[in-house]
Amino acid sequence: MKRFIVCIWFGLVFSFLYGAAVSFDDMRERIAYDPLGSLASLDSLETDSTYFSYQIDYLRALSYQSQSQYYMSVYYVRRAFETDGMQRDSILLPYAYMLWAKSSIMSFQLKEAAKVIAAGKSYALKCHNLGLQANMLQMEGDLYRKMGILSKSYECVTEAVALLSAARTQDDYLLLSDSMGYLMSYYITDNQLQKAWEVGQRREEVLATWEKCLSEDTHELDRQKGFFYSKMAYLAYKLKKGGLSESYFNRFYVTNFSKTQRGLLEINNYLLKVGRYEEVLRHNEAYLGLVSEADSLNLIRLRTLEQSSQAYRALGDYVHAYLTILQVHQISRQMATSRERSQIFQLADVTEAVARQYHLEKADYELKVQRYVISVLLAITLVLLVLFGLLWRTLHVIRRKNRKMAELVLQLDDQRKEIHSVENELERWEEEIKTDEKLFFSFDWQVKEQKLYLNYQLGRDDYAQLMGVDRNRFAAILKKFTSNNLSTYLNDLRLEYSVTLFREHPDWPINRVAEESALPRISTLYRLFKDKYGISPNNFRKALN
Repeated sequence: MKRFIVCIWFGLVFSFLYGAAVSFDDMRERIAYDPLGSLASLDSLETDSTYFSYQIDYLRALSYQSQSQYYMSVYYVRRAFETDGMQRDSILLPYAYMLWAKSSIMSFQLKEAAKVIAAGKSYALKCHNLGLQANMLQMEGDLYRKMGILSKSYECVTEAVALLSAARTQDDYLLLSDSMGYLMSYYITDNQLQKAWEVGQRREEVLATWEKCLSEDTHELDRQKGFFYSKMAYLAYKLKKGGLSESYFNRFYVTNFSKTQRGLLEINNYLLKVGRYEEVLRHNEAYLGLVSEADSLNLIRLRTLEQSSQAYRALGDYVHAYLTILQVHQISRQMATSRERSQIFQLADVTEAVARQYHLEKADYELKVQRYVISVLLAITLVLLVLFGLLWRTLHVIRRKNRKMAELVLQLDDQRKEIHSVENELERWEEEIKTDEKLFFSFDWQVKEQKLYLNYQLGRDDYAQLMGVDRNRFAAILKKFTSNNLSTYLNDLRLEYSVTLFREHPDWPINRVAEESALPRISTLYRLFKDKYGISPNNFRKALN
């Protein structure tokens, strides 16, 4: 008797210490592999007040979901939401929405699932939670599929995969892999096996990338690998991929997920194809022994019964095959009745839940964004109008100045010609006295009269000879009367000649004017003309026109 009391005392102490030591994340991991044993631990944890009540209810719901008892899962997660603590827990709340939506769909409570998805979407948009938003899209796609709207189911799940395509965190990789798993299941169900295989190859890359950056919480990766390997083994067998099916099958049994009840059910499709019917029946009997009558509309239960019926027929046990198919027929009829009552777009209350709770909130958010965008666009438009007005005014001033400058250049050219004419008359009557002034004006007259400045061949010696002096005196006289060297003197004459050409030949291109003015490069004409007259040749010609 004493030993018995001591054993009980040690058991209580161990239970207390274990409950105090187990963290919330550790408990979630334990549920993934031992959901039934975890329920007993949760009772002791609740007694010891280790966790808040809503956390206990969430863990119970997760445990029941892991056992495919979805009605019980919905009950406890709904109870968790009734407490204020869950609404304040920003970390756990998104996972609770995911759990509630999935359990509602799997138990065929489609009306409740629609409300949960609408609320989850609203919360995800408000908190900018892409992971929750993608998961709600995935659940919405599954909801459409249960209602028979296949195109919408593909659209929603594909959008969820695209939303998570730039995954960075471990939660993102988990949700991306899960969404791709749903897409694979849809393609397999619809007999689009090649598309399912292609999605599977992309999912394998995602799992490999996730594994490289994984630091902890490996049970989620292990679980995703289990789902992935079971589907790929089945697809490889159906697509006749040689030894790949056996390879994926062996890799499945390396995972810890393969040792769970759910894992054993996942590999059944492959086992049926390869003829291992006794294993299928063992897996299914173990699962059906755990499912309560409250979960009779469980989709996994329906799939399990269908697999058992196929296995019984293959083994020649037609009595059990018939009895099993009767259960399948009964559950299918109940689901069909439930589906007819739960068509979302034909029920006024569900329409209110989705349209008024989600779409109106989304519309309000979009209106706010539109108001901000319109305000910004109006401000930008006003700024652009002001800038356009300033630009137009500036261009108007520039055109007026260009016209005035062109008039001044023409007046200057006329005066230059008059002076040149007077100089020619005076020089005819001047005495031929060898003075510097006489030499320069004689030289200047010859250069202008004969247009020697247009001759490239003449050098400094030629011009000095023309003046009748040596090089040094030539340079001194030129500097004395022009204040410039020979090159500048000739360029000034060429520019004056270019003005004449612009007046006489307004249709000539600028490069031809430059060539005729002995300025071989158009850039030289632009630079010298701008420096001398303060206006570019192009603007000058436009002003003339």
